[in-house]
Amino acid sequence: MIKLTNLAIEHRGNPLYINSDWIVAVFPFSNDEGGSLRTVVYGGPTGTSWEVEESPEEIQQLIRASK
Repeated sequence: MIKLTNLAIEHRGNPLYINSDWIVAVFPFSNDEGGSLRTVVYGGPTGTSWEVEESPEEIQQLIRASK
């Protein structure tokens, strides 16, 4: 499990724990043109996506450290 920071409006700032074995893709994303980037983590048993505060590079480091 890795701990990330949730950016969903209703859960902003709360910790989000994801099984690193379930992560299929991690990529930067911006909702608005010229807006700040956030990171999307995609995976889980049902194909869920989460918007998180950490950068793709930080998430890759956390995944490597969890193995």
